[in-house]
Amino acid sequence: MSIELEPSSQLAFRRPLTEAIKEVLIIRNPTQLPIAFKVKTTAPKQYCVRPNSGRVEPGQELEVQVQMQAMKEDPPVDFKCKDKFLVQSVAITAERELLAPQDLWPTIERDAKDQIREKKIRCAFLPPLGHEITQIKEEELEATPSPSSHITFSDSVNNNNTLPASPVRQAAQQPLSVHTTITTSSSADMGTLKRELDSAQETIHNLQSSVERLQQEATSLRQRKPEAGSSSAPTMTAVHLKNNQQEGYPVTYVAGAAVVAFLFAYLFF
Repeated sequence: MSIELEPSSQLAFRRPLTEAIKEVLIIRNPTQLPIAFKVKTTAPKQYCVRPNSGRVEPGQELEVQVQMQAMKEDPPVDFKCKDKFLVQSVAITAERELLAPQDLWPTIERDAKDQIREKKIRCAFLPPLGHEITQIKEEELEATPSPSSHITFSDSVNNNNTLPASPVRQAAQQPLSVHTTITTSSSADMGTLKRELDSAQETIHNLQSSVERLQQEATSLRQRKPEAGSSSAPTMTAVHLKNNQQEGYPVTYVAGAAVVAFLFAYLFF
């Protein structure tokens, strides 16, 4: 005798994981006897299960709330969650009906441990709404762990006072509405528009820098151009030569003085 689970192999939690997330696990009893169940997990501090144990009548089903507490930051996109849940079940026979609820499982684990049936469920982290969802292969979910691996399951939390009553967790406990889906999609569109706006602003800044550089080059060329009508010959050179001519003596005067001095020396000496 065994129970049926929905989902049967994977319990998915959608990002962002920085908020508390609640998922539902349905336990169904297709047998003719009542069935007692108990839920365990490899990460009891991360998940809160309500109820984590109970009883399902023949042909009935029970909804179990599984809440994952908020993380400090989102793990990487390629991160593979290794958390698992173990659902144990056993038929409640006539003699077990007389046992008190708190004595049922200790008695079964002591006297009829071989009658306990177990089903494992893996946890997976899905991308946010609007992004591509990576499906996990069914054969990977059903793969048998190697003999060297050892997984320890602990009793999951089932206490309303375990998680502080914060606004985030209270919001996570409310059913997912159409408004939440629209808000998430709008956030994704706003992010795309913001990236396009940043790119346009960067392009405008580069064009402004190019225009300023061209203006500076044009101003520099205008400053280097010579003024119209200006003479290239230095004025001081002409003035200097003219002054030298006024201060000197004509060549004919010098030659005449030399001839007179020669004749004077020839006649008297």
